[in-house]
Amino acid sequence: MEAFILDLAIILILGSVFALLCKILKQPIVLGYIVAGFIAGPHFSFFKTVAPEDIQTWADIGVIFLLFGGGLEFSFKKLVNSGKVAGTAIAVEILTLPLLGFLVSKYIIGWTSADSLLMGCVLISSSTAVIFKAFSELGLQKKKTAGIVFGISVFEDLYSIILMVIVTTFAVSKHFEGGQLLEVIIKLVFFLIVWVIFGIYLIPTFFKKIKSYLNDEILLLVSIGLCLTMVVFSTKVGFSASLGAFIMGSLLAETLEQERIERIVTPIKDLFGAIFFVSVGMMVNPTILVSNFSAIILITLTLIFGKMIFTTLGVRLAGENMKTSLQSGLSLAQMGEFSFIVANLGISLGVISSTVYSVAIAVSAISTFTTPYCIRLSAPAYGVIESIVPNRWHNLLYPSSEPKDLKTSSVWRQFLQTYFSRLGIYVIICIAISLLSFTFGVQFATSGEQQFLKRLVLSVATLGVLAIFLRPMIHNQGKQANLFLSLWTSDTNNRFFLSFLIVVRYIVAFLFVCMVINRYWALPTYIILIAAVVFFGLIFHSKRLMRFYWSMESRFVKNFNARQIMQQMNQEEGNMNEVNNLHWIDQNVNVAPFTLTEDSELDGVTLKNLNFRKKYNVLVISVQRMGKQLNFPDGDFVLKKKDRLLLLGSFYNLRYLDLDYDTLIMDYNEVEVLNDFNQKQNNNPNSKINCLIFRIAKDSDWIGKSLIDSSLIKDKCMVIAIERNDAPIVNPSSHVVFEENDFVWVMGDKKILYRLLEKNYFTNI
Repeated sequence: MEAFILDLAIILILGSVFALLCKILKQPIVLGYIVAGFIAGPHFSFFKTVAPEDIQTWADIGVIFLLFGGGLEFSFKKLVNSGKVAGTAIAVEILTLPLLGFLVSKYIIGWTSADSLLMGCVLISSSTAVIFKAFSELGLQKKKTAGIVFGISVFEDLYSIILMVIVTTFAVSKHFEGGQLLEVIIKLVFFLIVWVIFGIYLIPTFFKKIKSYLNDEILLLVSIGLCLTMVVFSTKVGFSASLGAFIMGSLLAETLEQERIERIVTPIKDLFGAIFFVSVGMMVNPTILVSNFSAIILITLTLIFGKMIFTTLGVRLAGENMKTSLQSGLSLAQMGEFSFIVANLGISLGVISSTVYSVAIAVSAISTFTTPYCIRLSAPAYGVIESIVPNRWHNLLYPSSEPKDLKTSSVWRQFLQTYFSRLGIYVIICIAISLLSFTFGVQFATSGEQQFLKRLVLSVATLGVLAIFLRPMIHNQGKQANLFLSLWTSDTNNRFFLSFLIVVRYIVAFLFVCMVINRYWALPTYIILIAAVVFFGLIFHSKRLMRFYWSMESRFVKNFNARQIMQQMNQEEGNMNEVNNLHWIDQNVNVAPFTLTEDSELDGVTLKNLNFRKKYNVLVISVQRMGKQLNFPDGDFVLKKKDRLLLLGSFYNLRYLDLDYDTLIMDYNEVEVLNDFNQKQNNNPNSKINCLIFRIAKDSDWIGKSLIDSSLIKDKCMVIAIERNDAPIVNPSSHVVFEENDFVWVMGDKKILYRLLEKNYFTNI
């Protein structure tokens, strides 16, 4: 115990002294920690130093909290929004920088293959902290380049996390084959998706339930507890503790409590982060630094010129101009903290020698100092390039304005992206549910007494949970449904492949059902198939099951966008915002045109008698007749042949209405999700139809009133949806009573809507 306290005292005292010195000299504090560790390590003997056997323990503890804090600053939304530019840049970096680093280290410096390969891999990781500091000092935070650079750094952090998993796996097997690498990547992707989906669904919901009890003390305990739980779980499934800490930090970053958590965790992160970087310095061997001075200079030049060439190339290939691309490449020309972490992991697992680690530390220090100069030199460097490039090659410097894809190929691309991404997510969720059931359920059901009853209960329960995700798996919905219909009706040649894709989804869902039945019951194949068909018959037309899934998906979307929604609610703009694509309803409520045929049996029938709202949960927004349009007709409106109706509802309900009426034809080419429809109306100066969202505040006089009691109906406005407790209510009944915190979608004339809402008390969103 005394030695433990002494070690901690040495680390903290020396760390604080050299951190203060770096602060006075206006240098990165990280360098001070490394120097402090160098003095406190086993290679310095002027006074008592930390025991060598304890250094790795301090490093392991430090890296957990360092990555947990890094995860809190990470955002899955940033990862998605970084999109094309950052994704293309990191892809080019991965294909080029490791190879360049390997060739330089192996054939010029003369290192072993393992050392050379790891050095090449860690060249990709840049330092977000160093970049942020340099951009702040140069006043570039709000420039376009800053957004691109920080987007790329997010991808680089994720790459480093994956690299840590690969290094850990390699350390266990001592070799890597192509199949083994693919297995590791598939396993990692599987667990990442499972953790993210269930984490975003459960953790923000958990925090909402206990929000009234969360003071800073309890929130700190809960956050650290969740972090360490994920660390343990991550190591149990074969990944590193660092990955678990980073993932939990990322999940907590998507909650409404992110800022509070980051504030109360920051002191702990700073403390253990300092301990980690001090431990980094402890493992620096001065003898290695002196003997590898030429290698350090060579690796530094490789890093700077490699980033300048290949990151610039990646950003340029993504469509940015050469000036922005070059600025991005030179801004990222430094070795970041993740390089220490990966190298430290390699040493602790016996994968690489300590030489790589010491050289990485030195390269990081040098490149940290050169970063501001590289950023300043980017503009003159571009001027030189522009002056020497012939005029006929100037198209290489500037992005082309010509469209790259035809409309049809763009629709196909969007459809295939949504099809395979949604199918992949459903498959992964179903695999996770099945593995959980098979791992714990089958063993329990096949042992002890009452095995038949246990098999029956567990198999039915497993199928019941799977049914929640198998039901939407086999159906198009939201944006995917619109894209499917557009391709189906645009060209008959598309129909064979689209039909094939439908069959694939049914087969995949059917196999899951057969697999569960077969695992719990030793039955002949034909009985399993019959049972699976019966099960599908039960869930295929289940509206209750679909509504339950919609409620789950709505909660996930709400949790994922919670921070953006809260930011909108806190804005004081004085007006309501149009549909903003942050809610489930925006992408899963559809607007579709229907036309009465010449011989339609609906000719002369009133809307009240048709009662689309009660039968199909569908609203009539407008009726177009002989060039004139009537918006929000009442129940006494009489339909005529050739009328064009604009109907609103879920795609599921609109499709059933189309199937039930042969002479009421839906125009599949013009079906739109609510968000797209509203944007089109806003861009049309002659349109009088708009949809706005507002939240009922605690002091609103609408609380306790039903839709029919409010002034909406009198003012020709229509409540098309309410989101209550994260559950969507599409086309609510006129007797539904408003409650505090309801999110309400109202459609009507824009002037009337704003005049109406200004008279009441709402929270803007």
